[in-house]
Amino acid sequence: MGLRYFLFRIQHEFLRKSGLLARRFPLNPAPVKTPELAIALEALKAWPWQAREVFSFPQNPELVLEKEAKDILSGKILLFQSIPFQLQNQDDWLRHPETGFVYDNQLHWTRIPDMSQKAGDIKYVWERSRFGYLQTIMRFDYHFEKDNSEWVFSEIESWIRMNPINCGPNYRCSQEISLRILNWLGAISFYRNSPALTSARWDKIFHHMYWQAHHVRQNIHFSRIAVRNNHAITETLLLYIFGSLFPDLPGAREWAVSGKNWFEEEVLYQIYPDGSYVQFSMNYHRVVAQLLTLAFRFAEGFSDSYKPEVANRAAKTLGFLEFFQDPVSGWLSNYGANDGALFFRFSSADFLDYRPQLEALGKALGRKESATLEEACWFGSGNKVLAEIPKPTAKGFQVFPDGGFAGIRTPDSLLLFRSSRHKDRPAQGDNHHLDFWYKGQYILLDAGTFKYNSTPEDILYFFGTASHNTARIAGMEQMKKGPRFVWLYWSQSLNLEGKEQDGNFLLEGKITAFRQIREGIFHKRKIKMSGSEPEILVEDDFEGLIGEEIEVIWHPGPGFFPDFQIEVRDLNNHLVLPEKKNGWYSGTYGQKESTEYQVFRTQTSKLITRIFSAGISNQ
Repeated sequence: MGLRYFLFRIQHEFLRKSGLLARRFPLNPAPVKTPELAIALEALKAWPWQAREVFSFPQNPELVLEKEAKDILSGKILLFQSIPFQLQNQDDWLRHPETGFVYDNQLHWTRIPDMSQKAGDIKYVWERSRFGYLQTIMRFDYHFEKDNSEWVFSEIESWIRMNPINCGPNYRCSQEISLRILNWLGAISFYRNSPALTSARWDKIFHHMYWQAHHVRQNIHFSRIAVRNNHAITETLLLYIFGSLFPDLPGAREWAVSGKNWFEEEVLYQIYPDGSYVQFSMNYHRVVAQLLTLAFRFAEGFSDSYKPEVANRAAKTLGFLEFFQDPVSGWLSNYGANDGALFFRFSSADFLDYRPQLEALGKALGRKESATLEEACWFGSGNKVLAEIPKPTAKGFQVFPDGGFAGIRTPDSLLLFRSSRHKDRPAQGDNHHLDFWYKGQYILLDAGTFKYNSTPEDILYFFGTASHNTARIAGMEQMKKGPRFVWLYWSQSLNLEGKEQDGNFLLEGKITAFRQIREGIFHKRKIKMSGSEPEILVEDDFEGLIGEEIEVIWHPGPGFFPDFQIEVRDLNNHLVLPEKKNGWYSGTYGQKESTEYQVFRTQTSKLITRIFSAGISNQ
């Protein structure tokens, strides 16, 4: 994280605790001169989600969309795409759905903790205030020819009524603020011709949008220095967009220029040259893919553009995600930190189905194939090819050395392997994790994330080594767990390579790990996957042990049984029997279900695992 990070955090905490930070974020600020509604709507023609009367893609009044919309209109919303929450009333913006804790909306945001055992996980309160559910109502109105614009604007007014500027939990995170403004702007653009959008309403909403954007600008260096992940991309994009739309407001021209420069800088820092992502998370990678889609489509609508390398990194992002996408289900691995984020939801597809978002990014980059899914229709297509998008091979291996990923694809199978040398902080102790898909079924899975604010036992399990398909020694984590999202003694890959040999695909990685025990412990993992049969051979070899027991962990997915088997042998070719342990699987944030995983142990320095279909004879 570096000296810059630590110095900034020390300064930030001093300013927060002394009250000096709060002075940058005024309460009850004076109104700025609001742009006239007609002028604002003219500027919003750059927004990709155009007026409902302009859209002309085919209507599809599907029943699942109708149910989703009617639930929302009756006060029942989904948190993190999966947890139903029934509102007490429209003004229910401050109550925690699980704990019942009600936040003080008169307390300056600098005095509200984001981690509190009494209050519960603050993300539960933030979720509704993102306003992502408005896209379901917009879709419903388009496909069913309805008009819920009055309800939409009354929702925004309700939020304004219950969230005074710079007070309460919903001002605690600048990324949440940025998403809220982006979703408000999108709804205003879509309902621009509605009688419900009056000048008085516009003045009220704009006043709060401006001071929320002001908040983001005043706190932007927290995300750019202390966080440096998708938060920074979201916030800098918001500054660029808002400042570009309304340049005559105090500070707005600087927001636009700085926001664009910072956005480009963050994209080039966070997306590695091979297309992998700084957060080592498939879900957060998709978050960035959606932000890039909005960024390119807005810039084109505004007759603007970015540095060519930004589009190149976006294309590499798309190539990376499409390589690791199961072609049957459209799912990607549940790998890495997963907070249930889906910033713009223009689909009723499963949360782990990435096809709508990846197609939309491809169209924004100028991919010529016709759009087949709805999300790409909402964002629209780029008028020119911005970058060449890598095409995933139907059969073969690929190594992404910058992020430390490698994979193998066959017409029926998909394997993911991670062996990373961390230059940015790891979120989970999962080096040498392996995922496997076969014919659209998740055979060997990642157990997921569950929650960021949970019990120590849950945090250690879901973020630690035990919930991954990898190996460890003496029951220890690969790294030493620090506070919150911090790991100490980072595991580091020493090599990652792949090759094809005799019709098989071979991947190999070597890491140094367990340095909290002592230096000089190495884990080498070799993977051989058949190019024609669903069979994998995994060799786990340790160096530097002094009598420690090693163990290999496998998490069978729902597609594993009854067709697949695991056979493990030690260095002496002795069969090793599994210990079956109770574990958890979290497919979406805040939810977990009980599972069973298998642990194989030996006092030798090597374990050899054969994973094969029950239809293949045991050789």
